[in-house]
Amino acid sequence: MGRMFVQRLSLLLLIPMIAILAAGCAPKHEFTGMVFDDPQPVGDLRGTDQTGKPFDLADLQGKTVVVFFGYTFCPDVCPLTLANVAGAMKSIAADDPQAAQKLVALFVTVDPDRDTVERLAQYVPAFHPNILGIVVDPALLDQVKSSFGVFAEKSDVSQSSAAGYLVDHTAGIYVLDGKSNLLALFPHDTPIDVLAADLKELLNR
Repeated sequence: MGRMFVQRLSLLLLIPMIAILAAGCAPKHEFTGMVFDDPQPVGDLRGTDQTGKPFDLADLQGKTVVVFFGYTFCPDVCPLTLANVAGAMKSIAADDPQAAQKLVALFVTVDPDRDTVERLAQYVPAFHPNILGIVVDPALLDQVKSSFGVFAEKSDVSQSSAAGYLVDHTAGIYVLDGKSNLLALFPHDTPIDVLAADLKELLNR
């Protein structure tokens, strides 16, 4: 009887130790994109949002900010990226509403000549109501693009398209930490489930 009691007691003491060891051996999350060990500030990002209100990145201190540069006439890359970002936001909101409240997404146009505030107001909310479309003053846009390492250049397609021109541009999903530092960079076509998992990991750090 005494031996059986000791065996049971030993087993009970062993169970929490096994749980601790299992937690310590849990696989480390592997990110799809590039996560920077030493996040650096991206500089100023000011403009007008799709509601006509002044926008300043500095007002989002404390939030994790997802940024994508594109334009509304973009035939493929931009709608795909916006759909993936929107899908990831919905997934995070469903799984972890508290974490979702710390997440903001911005669509910054690289085509301010055509992308008016009114056009952004029609285009961006169709993907997700919490994604903000941003128009940067054309005089400041080059500086903003440079700070993010974004290339954008018009390409004449007037001979083949009524659009007149397209904009060749850098496609990537930028993630900023709560101090507006560049925390991570993901491919524009990162699948929704993968992007959601990566963003949740960053939000819960």
